[in-house]
Amino acid sequence: MSSVSPYRSPLKTLVTKCFLYQVGILGIGLVVCFEGVTRTTGLALNQSESLPQKVFLILKGRKIHRESYLSFQNSWFKAPLIKQVIGIEGDKIITDEEGEIWIARRVGKSLSHSKDGKILRPIAPGVIPKGYVFAYAPHPRSFDSRYQEVGLVQVDQTLGCAIPLF
Repeated sequence: MSSVSPYRSPLKTLVTKCFLYQVGILGIGLVVCFEGVTRTTGLALNQSESLPQKVFLILKGRKIHRESYLSFQNSWFKAPLIKQVIGIEGDKIITDEEGEIWIARRVGKSLSHSKDGKILRPIAPGVIPKGYVFAYAPHPRSFDSRYQEVGLVQVDQTLGCAIPLF
């Protein structure tokens, strides 16, 4: 009877990881081919901690709906932001004195300052108008629609729908 050692050499682990990344890249290529090159704007890397996913395929022309991800520009950052849509046209935004924000569920608390000390203003209560969405990420320090500095995102101004890859 032979016994199998649970030890796996670092070289084997590296080769396996490289193979899996190659398969992932091939899969991305196939998605791009099937979606049509004119609809694809490329890959985006999430370098923040606000979302667990790190690589997204950005597609133009896809309908944006609640729970989908989207990519958009913001004047505070040079790189595009990627967030999840949790509020859509007609949803009511509720805020309280402690900075809590609600849209059908608790969104989170707004902070008074960014990491680099800039003042942040919470979004005003109201109803999300036609053509806009509330973009959000679950991280407590996420810079998203909770703040007037981001605000509601105009759907026709987005860079596209963001499909999380890994």
